[in-house]
Amino acid sequence: MVDGRNENRLTLSMRRWYPLLLTALAVAISGCATTMGLGETALRDGRYAEAASQFETALKERPGRTDALVGLGIARYGQSVYDEAVALLSKAVSQDPKRADAQLYLGLGYLERGDEGSSAEHLRAFRDLTHSVRLTRQVDDALELMHTDRRLSPKSRHFIATSLESAMKSEQELQDARWAAAPYYGYYGQFFWTW
Repeated sequence: MVDGRNENRLTLSMRRWYPLLLTALAVAISGCATTMGLGETALRDGRYAEAASQFETALKERPGRTDALVGLGIARYGQSVYDEAVALLSKAVSQDPKRADAQLYLGLGYLERGDEGSSAEHLRAFRDLTHSVRLTRQVDDALELMHTDRRLSPKSRHFIATSLESAMKSEQELQDARWAAAPYYGYYGQFFWTW
C-alpha cells in the first residue's frame, strides 16, 4: 500500500525539479539547433557570408550533418564560389542522394562552371525528386535550352541558373505560406496541398 504522504512528497519533489530538467534539456539541444537556425535564416535572407559561418560552426560541432553541408554549399554558391559549392554539394549528395535542394544547387553549380553534362544529370535528379508541376516544367525548359548544338554563353548559363533558383525559392515561399495558413484556416486535407 502506498503512503499518501510519501506520494505527496514525490509529487512536490518532481514539481520542483521538472522546470530545471526542462531547462537543462533545452540548453543541451539548443547549441547546434540554434547555429543551424541562424544559418538557415541568414541563407534565406541572402546573407551568404554569415550563413556560411554558421554552417561551418555546425559542421565543427557535428561533422556528419548533411543539412549543414548542404547549407554551406548553397551559401558558397550564393557567394559565387562555384568550385567549393560543387565539392561540398557533391559530398552531401553522396551522403543523401534524395536531398532535392542539394541536387538542384549541385546542378546549378556545375552549370555556372560550364559543365552542362553534369549539370543536366543533377537537374534531372532534382526534377525526379520534386513534387511541383511548375518546378518540373521549369527544369524541363532549362534542360531543353541546355541541350542545344552550340555551347551556352556564361550569361545564358547564369540566366538559366537564376531562373531555376528563383522558381525554387518561389515554390518554397508558397509551401511556407500554406503551412502557416493551415492551422488558421483548418486546411489539413489532401486537396489543399495538391494545388
